[in-house]
Amino acid sequence: MVKIAFNTPTALQKEEARQDVEALVSRTVRAQILTGKSTIYRGEMCFFDSEDPANALPGGEPYFLPVTEEADIREDDNIAIIDVPVPSFSDSDPAAIIHDFEKGMTAYLDLLLGNCYLMPLNTSIVMPPKNLVELFGKLASGKYLPHTYVIREDLVALEEIRDVSNLGIFIYQLCNNRKAFRLRRRDLLLGFNKRAVDKCWKIRHFPNEFVVETKICQE
Repeated sequence: MVKIAFNTPTALQKEEARQDVEALVSRTVRAQILTGKSTIYRGEMCFFDSEDPANALPGGEPYFLPVTEEADIREDDNIAIIDVPVPSFSDSDPAAIIHDFEKGMTAYLDLLLGNCYLMPLNTSIVMPPKNLVELFGKLASGKYLPHTYVIREDLVALEEIRDVSNLGIFIYQLCNNRKAFRLRRRDLLLGFNKRAVDKCWKIRHFPNEFVVETKICQE
């Protein structure tokens, strides 16, 4: 297994990355993917992290953390391309995410690390493009109360994927010429050495009526 060392991004690095996220996503996703028509949707949800007691205001009132994203949803291509900017109030990473229903794959591009992480599409938590369009419409109209809960995914990056050309044009254009790794759920890894995990980071977005926190760890 290839060993890769990561430096934990500082607050200053995250602030600097904020200025680069939009341009990077444009180059890697929007500017390079030219097929089909698309509409950019914007929305925000807030969630309460019940596992962190610090996320409560004095008096026990919950403090809701915001998650903001932009989505390029293409119903004809059966795909959702999501841009998660640098968050203002949490320690999660900015990312470009592709949920490809035709290929049955999800790709995460961590914009601070510059690496791609790939796994089978989890249709139990990711809405189809048509339903995502309806969700963003509700958020924009104010008909949907954007206070929700969080679902957690605990994933481990294992072997490196050296050829992404068979994963469809969208994921290829996102991950080509980048290091790409296959993700596995931690609870399905028999005999996995938890102590061997070197670095972990989080990506938060909402592919449904709730927020998904994806924790990725790598040896």
